[in-house]
Amino acid sequence: MAPSLRRATIDDYATVVRVLARAFEHDPVANYMMKRDHMQSAFGTFFKHSVLPHDEAWMCGEDGVALWTPPGKWNATGLNLIAMAPALLAAVGATKLVARARAAQRVSEKHPREPHWYLFAIGVDPSMQGKGIGSKLLRVVMERCDADKSAAYLEASTETNARLYEKHGFRVTEELRVAKDAPPMWLMWREARE
Repeated sequence: MAPSLRRATIDDYATVVRVLARAFEHDPVANYMMKRDHMQSAFGTFFKHSVLPHDEAWMCGEDGVALWTPPGKWNATGLNLIAMAPALLAAVGATKLVARARAAQRVSEKHPREPHWYLFAIGVDPSMQGKGIGSKLLRVVMERCDADKSAAYLEASTETNARLYEKHGFRVTEELRVAKDAPPMWLMWREARE
């Protein structure tokens, strides 16, 4: 039986952060941006402050999570950032704070201005990868994008992930390194399909 798809709530906090931390444990960009032992708190703060208010966090069973925001709703600045600051500082560490803040700013500057759905993070527990859970989590919003004629955007952190997103209609618009010592990421855009 296929795992069920549903919106995540604050009651799912522990599952959401566990799944994302396990999924990103060996991710090159996540490990560049934050300390591995603080990934749960970092993902948790984005889930709670940037995604959950828009009711577009999705779960597939207990093993897959996608954190989306609707057009015009992504906000990692201002009061939102102040609320998230303690967890983000712990995740980055004081010695790398300035460099990682610059890196995050470079990513933010590349964020498209056109209206779009934004996929902040999607992850499947490593023990359940390759079973279609990630595709199911993508399709729930992609179908809405197509119905509403809306675009979507994400940053892929590996070439393997970029190829998966290409199968769902995304195309690479730019390969970006946020610093000389940073791994590449692929900025990806998807127009609505007819």
